[in-house]
Amino acid sequence: MLFSLLNRALLGASLLAASVSQPATANLAENPVRPTLQLTGSFTGVLLDQYTGRPLQQATVALMRQDNEQLISGAMSADNGEFRLDRASFGHYTLHVEVPGYQPLHETVTLAAGRDLIDLGTYALIPLSATASTKTATMVALATQP
Repeated sequence: MLFSLLNRALLGASLLAASVSQPATANLAENPVRPTLQLTGSFTGVLLDQYTGRPLQQATVALMRQDNEQLISGAMSADNGEFRLDRASFGHYTLHVEVPGYQPLHETVTLAAGRDLIDLGTYALIPLSATASTKTATMVALATQP
């Protein structure tokens, strides 16, 4: 009986050693390569002046988690107004855009599973001078009414 237990232990140890020494790719033909799941994605877009249509360069663009306002990605717009924000996992975000002399933009965007690149399109930002003149004209008109 002792010999039988010792024999089983040695047999088990040799089987274990044989399985460890086998290359991991031995069954490659039996296990087809599966495509990896995309865990992150990117947002792209273009920033323009609403009235002139000129690209807005050097705009600060930030992507923040909608639930806790954690900064995920940030970028500056290029000379042609284009921007790209990377490293976003699937979920809901707030896009923050700031350009000196323009009204800031805040918009909710979503990256859904199965999409690795979301084109947000074109954003036309309003110059502050245009909004200031509109407010001034409204205040003057209100002040002259009896």
